[in-house]
Amino acid sequence: MKGMMHVIVKERKSPDFIQRMEALLRRLPASHSKRVLIENDLAKIKAGFRGEEAVDYFLKHLNEFTIIHDIRLAGGNDDFFQIDALLLYSNFILILEIKNISGTIYFDSAFNQLIQIKQDNERGF
Repeated sequence: MKGMMHVIVKERKSPDFIQRMEALLRRLPASHSKRVLIENDLAKIKAGFRGEEAVDYFLKHLNEFTIIHDIRLAGGNDDFFQIDALLLYSNFILILEIKNISGTIYFDSAFNQLIQIKQDNERGF
């Protein structure tokens, strides 16, 4: 498309943790006491990564920006934080923290929280 230009400084890639967890599950007996916990953790990580990839589809239609995926920065006192995506425009910076939440979500302004409803269960964030 004419006028569409963006630069990806750091591409998004599948987390190494996914491959390590999949390898662990291939070797772990089906009866292992931690297997279900590991499978649930892996499913959450994969869902998060799919959510980030879904956002990437829409970002590629934006004009004239630079994007850096998956940044890990020091916050002081040996603390670190991670940014899913950083969009740099000529006049502003946008930090994206991407979540892949299923079910119905809405913002409850009375309690200033996000509510997720899934299979008749309600969860506040």
